[in-house]
Amino acid sequence: MIYADEKFYTENYLLGRKPVISAGFPFYARQASQVIDQHTFGRLKDAQDVPELVKMCCCELAEEEFRREKQQRDSGGKTAEKIGTYSVSFGTARDMAEASRLGLRYIVKKWLEDTGLCYQGVD
Repeated sequence: MIYADEKFYTENYLLGRKPVISAGFPFYARQASQVIDQHTFGRLKDAQDVPELVKMCCCELAEEEFRREKQQRDSGGKTAEKIGTYSVSFGTARDMAEASRLGLRYIVKKWLEDTGLCYQGVD
């Protein structure tokens, strides 16, 4: 299940701001929805009405995934570059994956931490 559609993204999440994701929002929203399912232990898979906080979370996660993919494509693995006395630093794939994972986790916590959806205990 995809938790937010492009109409919600442009009208409710962005509130008139210019979209970060210019094309392919459904793809990124599907990726974001998968992240939400992992953090909520699949509690929303059969939900009839998706809470607005989940939709907002989906939109921010989709943007983050879009940015990460674009940065990875544009940087070629560079984490830093200095022009004066030229210097380049590269990050390992593992380091970049861990940073991405932590960033996604932060977004999920930001939107869903107080909803009970991320509770790991017994209902």
